[in-house]
Parts: sequence; structure tokens; C-alpha cells
Amino acid sequence: MPEFSCSVTQSPARWSAADVLVWKLVPESWGGGRPYIQRFKDGWVHHHRAAIRVAARERRFPPELLAGVCWIEVAGDPSGIDRLAFEVRAFDWSGPDWVDRNMTITHEPGRTSFGAVSMQLRTAAHTLGLNPARLTMEQLRGLAGCLENDAFNIDIVARHLRQIIDRDGLQTQPPALSEDAVRVAGARYNRGMGLSLERIRANMSYGNFIVRFWPRLAGLLGT
Repeated sequence: MPEFSCSVTQSPARWSAADVLVWKLVPESWGGGRPYIQRFKDGWVHHHRAAIRVAARERRFPPELLAGVCWIEVAGDPSGIDRLAFEVRAFDWSGPDWVDRNMTITHEPGRTSFGAVSMQLRTAAHTLGLNPARLTMEQLRGLAGCLENDAFNIDIVARHLRQIIDRDGLQTQPPALSEDAVRVAGARYNRGMGLSLERIRANMSYGNFIVRFWPRLAGLLGT
């Protein structure tokens, strides 16, 4: 079984509980509110623009798609909340199997999201070709640590987007993607691999946002 070991890379700023308070409680006229979180998102994407461009180029799709997913997912809950949620769930799901199947009160630990660009552990495992149900708690903790490494985080999101593009046959002339393909890819990233394409098309608001935001994303990437 795999062993995950990644050092955590630090951005110039990490989204913290203090940032949440400024975002939620400080009026826009005093520098808080929606503009505050948007400035943070802009800064994060711009700081990681080189890694985003490289990861998208290696997976042969436009970097603005990856940047859009990053922009949407970055910030929100502080990272410490994810770690606390995981440990609570890990305790609740500590076995034996019959107890886990019938008496747990929390979601399984693999449904916990980690990383600045939020991704569930089970999604990350599937993206790496692994069965999350066969990973031990220590291996899940190791994978969580890797997701908290910004370079790893960006790369695995790019891998997952590549799998989405291939799943729905969205690309005919790599690395280009049509606007419709971007809408579908973004929507599926948000809503999951299990839904039919018809159901994905019923709600593509996540992908629609990326398309509308495309010029701003290009500016943040310096492209």
C-alpha cells in the first residue's frame, strides 16, 4: 500500500479563522466582506500562477480552467477545521466493522476535504488510482498532508480535471477546450463523477462562473 509523505508548502498568506471573521463581520466599507475574500483568492491564484500553468500544460487543457477551480475553492473554512473534522470522524469510524456500518454518527473520514483547493480524500485517492476504502487511517492522514502541500494540491486537481475531460469526451483538439466543455468540466468537478452528463448539464452554475470569469483568470495568470 502507498505511503504518503509531503512537506507542507506555505503561501504568503494562509486562510485563517481571523480571515473568516474579517470576511463575515467587517463591513465592505472597512475592508471586509466579499471584496476581502476575493482579494485573497486573486492573490492566491496569482502567487501560484506558474504551478497552475505547468500543471495544466502537462494535462493538456487551458490553465484558466484550473485557475478557475482554484479561485472558487480557495478560502472559506480555515484549514484547521478540516483536520479537526477528520480526527473526529476517524475516532467515530475506529471499528470494529459492524460498529462502523451501523453505529457511526459522522461521515466516513474519506469524505473530509483538505488542501487550499479543497478536495475530498476519497476523490484524491480515486484520482491517484487507489481504493479509498482500503487505505488505513494513517495513509489517509498522509494523503491529507500531501493535499496541504500547495504544489501537490494543484497537480492533483489538474489530474482530476483531466479525468473529467476524458470521461465526458470534452476535448477534440488538445489543449483547447470549448466554452461548453469548460462549463461541463467545472460543473462535474463540483458535482462529482457519478452523475450522468444529462444531470450535470441540468446545473452548470460552477462551470458557468468560470466561463464568465475567464478574462480575470487570464489576467491573474499573466496570460
